[in-house]
Amino acid sequence: MRLLNDMFVVTNETAEQVDIRLNAGHYIYQAHFPGNPVTPGVCIVQMIVELLKKRLGETLSLTRITNLKFVSVISPIENPEVTVRFLSLQTNEGECKFKGQLEAKGKIMTKISLVLNKRD
Repeated sequence: MRLLNDMFVVTNETAEQVDIRLNAGHYIYQAHFPGNPVTPGVCIVQMIVELLKKRLGETLSLTRITNLKFVSVISPIENPEVTVRFLSLQTNEGECKFKGQLEAKGKIMTKISLVLNKRD
């Protein structure tokens, strides 16, 4: 499932971060949870994978999650504007390693480290 330009849109992008706006009207939030929407963890991971694909212009597949800590829930109502901060991004011939965090209003919401394979 592709979430970019549906569940979220990019509003600003720099070398260090990507600012996104969550779509509180997206159908995922109707199920998770009605009246009190929360961004599912699997969607947070997918959003980052899609942002990495966009940034690198590569076809990537998630190999492993080496660290994932949900510090606080991300509500599209309370925090519609979220920053994905790139703390480290390393690429070589066949692999991409990402370490970053999601922030809202200056507060860390999620810490995450991923390893992805590059595909042709």
